[in-house]
Amino acid sequence: MIKNIFIKNIVLIEKLSLELDKGLIVFSGETGAGKSIILNSLSLALGRRSEQSLLRNSASQGIVSIEFEIREEHPSYERLKTSNLIEGESIILKRVLNKSGKSKAFINDCPVTINFLREIGSTLLEIHGQNEKIGLLDPSSHLTTLDKFGDYKDLLNKTKDSYKAFERLRQIYFEAEKIKENKHIHEEDLQNKINLIRSLNLKEKEEQELSNRKNLLNHYEKIFLSINEIFSVLNDDNENYSTLASNAGKLENILSSSGNINEIKSIVSSLNIITIESKEILNNIHKLRDEFQYDEKELEKIEYRLFDINNIARKLNTQPELLNTLAFKLEEELTLISKNSESLDQIRIKLEKAKDLFKNNCQLLSTKRKNASKVLEELVNKELVPLKLQDAKFRVNIFTKEEDSWNASGSDITSFFVRLNKGTVEGEIHKISSGGELSRLMLAINLVLAGSINNKTLIFDEVDSGVSGAVAASIGKRLQDLSKYQQILVITHLPQVACKGKHHFRSFKITREENTFTHLEKLNREERAIEIAKMISGENITEEAKMVANNLLQNN
Repeated sequence: MIKNIFIKNIVLIEKLSLELDKGLIVFSGETGAGKSIILNSLSLALGRRSEQSLLRNSASQGIVSIEFEIREEHPSYERLKTSNLIEGESIILKRVLNKSGKSKAFINDCPVTINFLREIGSTLLEIHGQNEKIGLLDPSSHLTTLDKFGDYKDLLNKTKDSYKAFERLRQIYFEAEKIKENKHIHEEDLQNKINLIRSLNLKEKEEQELSNRKNLLNHYEKIFLSINEIFSVLNDDNENYSTLASNAGKLENILSSSGNINEIKSIVSSLNIITIESKEILNNIHKLRDEFQYDEKELEKIEYRLFDINNIARKLNTQPELLNTLAFKLEEELTLISKNSESLDQIRIKLEKAKDLFKNNCQLLSTKRKNASKVLEELVNKELVPLKLQDAKFRVNIFTKEEDSWNASGSDITSFFVRLNKGTVEGEIHKISSGGELSRLMLAINLVLAGSINNKTLIFDEVDSGVSGAVAASIGKRLQDLSKYQQILVITHLPQVACKGKHHFRSFKITREENTFTHLEKLNREERAIEIAKMISGENITEEAKMVANNLLQNN
């Protein structure tokens, strides 16, 4: 539902803000007063083609924004949520048109592409009378529309699930067949790789340990030079170290005999740590001296071993430490391939069963659709008669696709066709009808579908062109009925339609300093009576026209 429309510097509109509510909303006004500007502005905000001519003279920038109320169950809500474009239940579509002719699109003040704006906008608002392939005029929506009208959601879900199962098994079978064809080559390749890794007889963390040992052997001279220097500093035979240890002992004796001296206590504690750690260092040096013996042959052996390990790792495009893990994975794959040829026949049997189930669901779904289409045709054609389309005939065309084109939606393609006059050729509704006839046709279809499809806001333009009297009253009544399900905006010149509105806006032009401006105002009960009376008798309002206008409003 539209909550607000804001337009700035578009054609004759300098600045306009409209607050809208639920129900049927009527727009009226003299010819050329700017009603079409409103439609063009709304189309701009919905992502339709922009033109520099839409920009008001002398303005550098034009803006159109539409604020919608959108609930979580709306088909576009989850997509907007995922794109971080919505919080709560309000969304603003905005289009900014620059003097250069370029435009920018926004949703809730976040920049978006024009295509994305158009996609979201088409789920929120539909304008009938402009003959654009949107909403029900878009043939790609007809199958979904029929399915929602038919209300066989469970069967649709079963068909979708059976198609997914069939496709999954078909892919598994295809891969299994491909593997079987190349089984021998693939098995040989896997076995060679496994043998290559297993020939190393690689122990856990062996490569890391060998690398560490190699580094020690390569740098042993520098290492032992440094170690010996450290040993000489920390050894008890060193005078400086002995002095350090002796004085540390003296300080500790003073603390023992004199109690706590905080200034000395921390020093003694640190000296004790140094003494303990020094002994630990000396023990490690002793151990290294005892155990280490440089062997050039050992170094050469380690380098050969590391070369073999790294060479195989490079060939298999992995890290040395992951070679054993890779071998396990390759062995599992080899086992799977060996079993695969045995299970291929079983997969084929499952595939045939899945295909039969999918085809059966498609046939059931097709039957449901044909039954639903007959009901839809009957109801729509019944609605056409009082809308001055008595010679028109609406038909749902369903035909079966080639079997290899069947998908999660089943086996059918659906299009809505119409024949407007007897003896004429029928065609798709977006091609065969236009103007008032198209608007009235859309009114009839939407009225029948109300409650079963997404209840977006609908705008009807020219819906009452070329009609009057009882037909106009029928149009007004049906617009009023449809507005119980969704917000309806209608542009009208007829009193029989205008009187049905819950809200009424009048467009008018004013001239100021040789400039023309379009304005809209919301009419109260008395002003509505005057506006409807003008529709009846023209600018010179008669008492009879006033009386008729008041009667129309009172009875609606």
